[in-house]
Amino acid sequence: MERLFFIFIDVFLPLIVGYFFHKYKLMSINTCNLLLKINIRFITLVVGLGSFWIIKIDSNIFLLAFVGIFLCAVLPGLLAYPYAHSKIKNLRGNGAYLISSMLSNTGILGGLCAFIALGQLAYAYVQVIGMAQNLFTLIFGFPLAEYFHQKIKAGPRTVKFHPHWRSILISWNQIGLISMIIGAILNINEVPLPFFFDPIFNAFIHIGAWCGILPVGYLLNFKAARIYKYIASSVIPIRFIIIPILSYFIANQFTNDPLLISIITLITSCPIGINAIVVTQLYKLNTSIAEAMFLITTAVFIFIIYPLFLLFMV
Repeated sequence: MERLFFIFIDVFLPLIVGYFFHKYKLMSINTCNLLLKINIRFITLVVGLGSFWIIKIDSNIFLLAFVGIFLCAVLPGLLAYPYAHSKIKNLRGNGAYLISSMLSNTGILGGLCAFIALGQLAYAYVQVIGMAQNLFTLIFGFPLAEYFHQKIKAGPRTVKFHPHWRSILISWNQIGLISMIIGAILNINEVPLPFFFDPIFNAFIHIGAWCGILPVGYLLNFKAARIYKYIASSVIPIRFIIIPILSYFIANQFTNDPLLISIITLITSCPIGINAIVVTQLYKLNTSIAEAMFLITTAVFIFIIYPLFLLFMV
């Protein structure tokens, strides 16, 4: 019953509030973006520091990093590529579909769902996966989006790819990564957690849920979902059947810890993330495809996949 309460308070309610804020023009897009920035640059600063301070730093870190980069990003992209290449001929759509398929809602929705189902340590482990996926997005996702953008601008001409690495790698959005490194250093040096850590850490998880999920509700685009529903739905078997099943068996080969197995199975089942919309908007790709993929996969995750996870894996 407590889990259902937190799912309503921290997932459904901010989605509903965000949607009605947009519908009745009670919040501007600038405020929406401000909430996202607060979540990325401030909330992540606290929870990232705390997460890497409380986890046990051992070989499982490498397993979780592998999950974040390969199982959450690279493999879904490889499996989505044939559909993108054969079915979406427009470069804006092709790029948006391919990039979106590799970016999942790990840190915000996945972390919250792990916290509700499995507790504080599970949330901390998810941040390791999220950090690995953020590195993938930074090093591969943004340059890939820029590659499509440059190809579109070049038209029929051959384009030589010139990624702007300075603007990609140096950003306020990387402050969460710095906090995680500081947390790991404190952990390795066995600096004890302060007595007031738990309530602050737990509070910031819930605050982060609202700062991260309310803008999701605000950005819900049902028109895009209707127009691109078939394209968006094509990623469902990859995201919710192939990857989670494969991840479950891979996890069992590398660990016998039931918590880690549950976390890996849950996180590799996460829907397309809001960062897909941000990246496609930034590089002028087909944002509507990213919005449709985000909306449809989020609905499937919240109403079908996560309840099944709670029923069979917890």
